[in-house]
Amino acid sequence: MSYFQLSPRLKEYLKVVEEETGMPVKILGRPDLGLTGARAAFNYHPLYTVVVLNSSEPRLSEDLERSVAHEATHGYILHKLGYCRAVFTENASEDVKMKANLLFSLVEDLVVNRIIQENGFPPFGTEYLPMIKKEIEVASAGENVGEKFYSQFTSDLELEDIIMVSRYILSWGFLRYYPLSREVRLILQEFLEVYSKAYPHHYPHAARVKEIILENDVFTAQGECRAMQEIMRLWGFEGMVKAVSTKHPTY
Repeated sequence: MSYFQLSPRLKEYLKVVEEETGMPVKILGRPDLGLTGARAAFNYHPLYTVVVLNSSEPRLSEDLERSVAHEATHGYILHKLGYCRAVFTENASEDVKMKANLLFSLVEDLVVNRIIQENGFPPFGTEYLPMIKKEIEVASAGENVGEKFYSQFTSDLELEDIIMVSRYILSWGFLRYYPLSREVRLILQEFLEVYSKAYPHHYPHAARVKEIILENDVFTAQGECRAMQEIMRLWGFEGMVKAVSTKHPTY
């Protein structure tokens, strides 16, 4: 991509991903990733690790670099470690496919962000903590204000619920599984506390997803596959999507 030059550190990391998976990394740019606010995405391909960046939104080079490492690592855990991806039946709508894939990413991100942190990249971008502080502010104002805030990303209430659940799980995951500064931990703890009180229509879903993650070790391929099967049932998608591993297709 003409506007983005890979640093030596990122080049070296992507080289490792390519060698470990046997698949070249392809970095593409698109002006629209299909979800308001989306900055980057991993697209499954049987022969390549495809990273797609939002080319219409300029970002700091450190955030672009982290996004590339992050999305490439989604490919790494699928193709090297045997994590599961969503495979859909013929009757699955595009709407279900998009929502199911977001739920898969929600769980995978716990693993992916820890891997990139262990390889010298920040576990989250520069925009993450300012957004969390804003989310604390709107949650503190009550559920109606909070839901109005998240509705800027979608008018679909089910998708809004998934986005809100993902925000809780990501912050909870950072606190549980990552080495973080005391300042960051205090911000995340405050967010979880206000969220649990402000969103009685969303917190139960978030709490159940947290239970599923704790019951299944998602830092292993088998645990992630089991967790995703349960999460698909939680959202009523089990008849339209299966969690399938490239290494262990019987999951």
